[in-house]
Amino acid sequence: MSLTPVPGTNALRLAYRTRLGSRAVPHWIICSFAGQTGAARATLTAVDTDRGPLSDVKFYIIKRWWLTGAPPRAAPTAWLHLSHRQAYWLQQAINGTTLAGIYGLVATGFALVHGLLGRINLAFGEIAVAGGVYLLIAVGLESLAGRLGPGELAFAIVIGILFSMSISWLVGRHVVLPLTTATTSPQTVLIGTIAVAIVVAEAARITAPDRLNWLPPLLNIPLPLAGGGGFTTTVTAAQMLAAGMSLTGASTLLALMEFTRFGRAWRAHADDPLMAALLGVRVPTLRDGTFLIAGAAAGLAGAVSVIAYGTVQPGEGLAITLKALISAIIGGIGSVPGAFLGAVIVAGVEIVWSAAFDIAYRDLVIYVLLVAFLVLRPGGLLNNAAPRPREF
Repeated sequence: MSLTPVPGTNALRLAYRTRLGSRAVPHWIICSFAGQTGAARATLTAVDTDRGPLSDVKFYIIKRWWLTGAPPRAAPTAWLHLSHRQAYWLQQAINGTTLAGIYGLVATGFALVHGLLGRINLAFGEIAVAGGVYLLIAVGLESLAGRLGPGELAFAIVIGILFSMSISWLVGRHVVLPLTTATTSPQTVLIGTIAVAIVVAEAARITAPDRLNWLPPLLNIPLPLAGGGGFTTTVTAAQMLAAGMSLTGASTLLALMEFTRFGRAWRAHADDPLMAALLGVRVPTLRDGTFLIAGAAAGLAGAVSVIAYGTVQPGEGLAITLKALISAIIGGIGSVPGAFLGAVIVAGVEIVWSAAFDIAYRDLVIYVLLVAFLVLRPGGLLNNAAPRPREF
């Protein structure tokens, strides 16, 4: 399922799939609203579907008995008492945690490969989506075999991560390294990995009708967290699980780079490849390990997306790639801690803008932020060795 704004209108387009026997049939619905800001953004004015627009009678029924005429429900009791404004922004912060985790994990892949080889692999977003797709395939097979429980879900997550690691290693060994050694121009790696991203995305799109594309509703009951004054902050167990997976992955990666032999070897090679090789660093093994770890981070990002949102869609990798690359650049590309710091900034700006302003300009603001960093601090926040513009 994907929810996107319709350009030039006050409407949102929801694309989804329904099960028809063994097939997943695509559908869409467009909801038009009175405006893009203020109370008008919650006033429904029209509904269109892939089978045609709703008639006036059906639309009236929806408005009368399903929206404004719905019977009031008792507000859930929150654990903490906050004002409606505080509760609202707490809800946005919770929502932004998942985005920051996804962007940060994929940005780590950019940081690891660029720090080691000085090249950017633009296929990481699609590798993350592939991890989510294989997770859903594993869940579908497990559901056919019996009840889906915590053990089966954990096994499916591992399967998704392993497939992402395999794809990342294959792309690194057979695309990134050959193109890096064949020419000193970084553009060849960009073009080659874009081609890989298109192949992976099209493969997912072509096979989408033949497989399960949704995670069964697990751990999705809203739990009241804080509120008062008409708004209650809620969180689901799935959101907490996704946030925990992101935090665990980030902590593990940071510890790996800081305290292990692999991390010391990676930093040595990033500083001086020739000297690292002379001092005994096994460069081929280090490169293989880098591709595998970067793939694992991307696969975990895909798993977090599925756990939090229930699915991933073919083609979503491009948006993830761009946001993660921006995160890596803002934090200082080549810096693993910088990748997570940049992801927090990008996700924070995205959530705050979506909550307070017109969502149609959200991505524009992110790209303006990227331009500002490239002009004022091209090395990012944590890459102190990078050149800076003349101070003014």
